[in-house]
Amino acid sequence: MNSLKHNNPQILHKNPWTSIFYLVLLFLAWNLFSQLIGTGIAVLATGVDFMESQKLLEPPFSPKSKIFMYVAQGLSHFLGFTLFTLFFIKTIDRMSWKSYINKKNLAVQPSILIVLSTFSFMIFNSIIIEWNMNVEFPEFLRGFGEWARNMEDRLMELTELFSSYGSFGEMLIALFIIGILPAVGEELVFRGLLQTKLQTATKNAHLAIWISAIIFGAFHMQFFGVVPRILLGALFGYIYLYSGNIWYPILAHFVNNGLAVVVMYVGPKYIDDFDASEVDTAVPIYVSIIGLFSCLIFFRYFMRLMKGAAEE
Repeated sequence: MNSLKHNNPQILHKNPWTSIFYLVLLFLAWNLFSQLIGTGIAVLATGVDFMESQKLLEPPFSPKSKIFMYVAQGLSHFLGFTLFTLFFIKTIDRMSWKSYINKKNLAVQPSILIVLSTFSFMIFNSIIIEWNMNVEFPEFLRGFGEWARNMEDRLMELTELFSSYGSFGEMLIALFIIGILPAVGEELVFRGLLQTKLQTATKNAHLAIWISAIIFGAFHMQFFGVVPRILLGALFGYIYLYSGNIWYPILAHFVNNGLAVVVMYVGPKYIDDFDASEVDTAVPIYVSIIGLFSCLIFFRYFMRLMKGAAEE
């Protein structure tokens, strides 16, 4: 099954490499502009000037730091990904949104299989996360390694701030900003637009999936988490390839992000010595292998369901 045979005709009459060039160029410029808008509105929401706002992102954090992060990240992500995709489809590709974002409902059984596949893959991926976090650089790359580690530590502090919830309502806000917005926006860009165009350009679905996944992993600018993100991107890519329905990788992406939010909320309530930094700690290797095989089994059933639905 090929996602291009479904509801993604937006590039059929265009040079795919030219379309990819415009996509990357506009996406980078649009994201920079979106971050400026998000930061500007967050400055207004917190009542501080622009220079003082930078202090909100440095420890020690204040209550305003979290408000600033919620507003800035939520707005910049919505503008930079979801709104960008809608603009690109309508203005650059000159296609209707309906022809791209198909209206197929998420069927119950395939959706359950996607949830189980993603959860199983997360179990397997924990061992990759731990390995990637402990990569040691050779001496000639020590400077880069120190820079990457410092950035990782700073992002970890911001993540812990962003993932500490004082109430159920705040957890729902975080679930929207961390779970829903990235799931929708990033899948529209990386799978819906980029992967589809790369598949047309290269005539190779697997190559398109892995190139998109590598770009997806690199975009997050966290070297010590890049490999597990690439693998996740590949999983989302194959879900899109065999379903032809962008809502299935969106669901998988939401499960991956949303589960972390829920764990961060529930963990401190029921575990006395809960440590947010240990959430991604690797499970025993045999459990990781079981997770991988479970994912493959669930995904195989998902593929069969998608093939059967396509033949009806």
